[in-house]
Amino acid sequence: MGEGKGNFIAGKGLGSGLVKLLGINLELSSACNLNCYHCFRKTYIGAGKDKFLSWTALERILPELKYLQSIDLTGWGEPLLHPEFGMFLKRLRENFNGHLSFTTNGILLDKFKIEQVLENQVDVICFSVDASDEYTYRRFRGEHWEDLEQAIRNLALRKRLRGNLKPKIYASFLLSRSRIPELMSFAVKMKELGVEGIVLQQMTGVFSLEDLKEISYSGYYNTDFNDAELWDRLKELEQRLKGHLELILPERIFSERQGGCGVFPLEHVFIKATGDVSPCCALGYPALLLNRKRDLRKPETVVFGNILEHTLLEIWESPVARAFRSEMQSKGFADACADCLGLYLRKAQ
Repeated sequence: MGEGKGNFIAGKGLGSGLVKLLGINLELSSACNLNCYHCFRKTYIGAGKDKFLSWTALERILPELKYLQSIDLTGWGEPLLHPEFGMFLKRLRENFNGHLSFTTNGILLDKFKIEQVLENQVDVICFSVDASDEYTYRRFRGEHWEDLEQAIRNLALRKRLRGNLKPKIYASFLLSRSRIPELMSFAVKMKELGVEGIVLQQMTGVFSLEDLKEISYSGYYNTDFNDAELWDRLKELEQRLKGHLELILPERIFSERQGGCGVFPLEHVFIKATGDVSPCCALGYPALLLNRKRDLRKPETVVFGNILEHTLLEIWESPVARAFRSEMQSKGFADACADCLGLYLRKAQ
């Protein structure tokens, strides 16, 4: 890989081309302590599934972080499982003053880790919850409902007592046809725990025809779902929560490609716990999913390079990374993406 040369302005991107690297998903852990029903991990059988990011890998990228705008510590595993989570957080904050976030199942967020999160000014934490009560939680995510409740309460309390504005606390809910009626009770429960906003997400990982019956959109798979009815209901929910709880609406999924990826911006990359750098998590960990024709398929693995072998700049400006971006810009998709649902998806405005 050739060494790129560019004029760098802190926080304005890494690279010398028109498309600069603005943000990364940095996977601290590809291991997880849950086995959730709709997790992509269920159908991935490749290498690197239960790894932790090494100190060497972290130190390799620290000098380049000042050029970035955002770092999300979310990957295919649970970030709090990393044995040195607090120290990694500290080193990241010492070298990066942009937007720092992560998603967690919350089970391991004890009082000690809460202090680490507050001290290192994490901007956003999103708890994966998907339920308003223990019964539903057990069905979809397993045990530890009480641990999750306590973690959210403790974080909200310590944040208030310390007078911290950060992190903003979110909780996510995976939509499905049968669970749409639960949305209001979910919002009420999360507000009670101290959550400041809820994130609604579409079920984009569909592993079987049986799962297909539960999706809450008509696009991509061309199902009989009534999108208008869902969005009317969500707008009503938004009005009821206004002034009480922020509501981030779910993705819109269409029947035609929308031009580019609606999940991972072209200015971002996904760094696996192994150090491999991919365009997104789907091409870093190709899972077996139902494609648009309702056949089980998985995409090819795409790796731009590894941070243990090259700098982030070298990887970003490598021929394979440049070729991928060029293809996305010229066609609106890359051949490696195949018919990925992300090409048909857009974030709700």
